[in-house]
Amino acid sequence: MKLTNETIKMLKEKAEDLRWESGKGVIGIRVQDVPFEMGAMDRNSHIWDDGDDTGEELDGVCAVSYENLQYACQYYGEHIAIIGGDHYEYGEDAGEIIIRDAEVLEIIC
Repeated sequence: MKLTNETIKMLKEKAEDLRWESGKGVIGIRVQDVPFEMGAMDRNSHIWDDGDDTGEELDGVCAVSYENLQYACQYYGEHIAIIGGDHYEYGEDAGEIIIRDAEVLEIIC
């Protein structure tokens, strides 16, 4: 799915709705190269160094804050989902958040 202005608007609207419906404290958009499954995400993201996976785990799953979707195009993958959780911290990339105990709330594609 290409992140056009129309797609970004749709994702923001869905994310805002899910924020209220789910009661989660934080909502993000996750892009990855493997399909999503609904529910709790059983794997944390890794720390990358100059495009290389260090194998070192972060304390959660990386996503782009739905308020900053213009940065989602910096992530690789065909699969997009809206994820949520109650605790997060900011990541190193622009617009990035790291959601602890993340849960897939809706699979977009």
